[in-house]
Amino acid sequence: MLLGAGAAQAAAITWTDWTSASAAGVAGTMGTVAVTGTTNTGGFHNWQISGGTDYWRQGSVNPWPAYDALPNLPANTDFVAPNTGSYSFTFSTPVVGLTMAIISLGQTNVQTEWTFDQPFTLVDQGQGFWGNGAFTIAGNTIGSGEGHGVIRFDGPVSSLTLRSVNGEFWSGFTFGHDSVVPEPATWALLIAGFGLVGAAARRRRPAGVSA
Repeated sequence: MLLGAGAAQAAAITWTDWTSASAAGVAGTMGTVAVTGTTNTGGFHNWQISGGTDYWRQGSVNPWPAYDALPNLPANTDFVAPNTGSYSFTFSTPVVGLTMAIISLGQTNVQTEWTFDQPFTLVDQGQGFWGNGAFTIAGNTIGSGEGHGVIRFDGPVSSLTLRSVNGEFWSGFTFGHDSVVPEPATWALLIAGFGLVGAAARRRRPAGVSA
């Protein structure tokens, strides 16, 4: 289901700062979360990890329509692009609301398809830097002949696999997330804190008045 701008994620998205890339793998940080991507077959075909053209914004100011349902765009111009093959991505901490912003999936007369190991929701699609192709979605597979847009995995997600069929040079993306899943120790502190608040409230409760 395509969500309108008003129904997009309200929370600000923390986007990935990709810091290294090669045909064999990519790595970066998504806030406090380390992101790594490795190729099982094929290889990363293209990437931009420092400077370069801003493919998220028109004139480096306004978002392309393909991304205008997002609460915020990436602060950088980074992306990575897999070729035909199989890829695995891992996140050092499970994340909620894993978001993938896509640049130019496929090209005219080249229908590229990405299949994931878990379901996703289409958040937005439309005109992007390279064109205005529509996505086709079947199960956990998204394909296009020049598609720009955004998909979202509800999670929590700690790892993700992607299989690319009929890949081409310019099918790029970046990851973002809404929040991280608290560690067990953090949950314990939160629960203990709630318990202390409840106990204090009970102590402040005035005694009942007898008739």
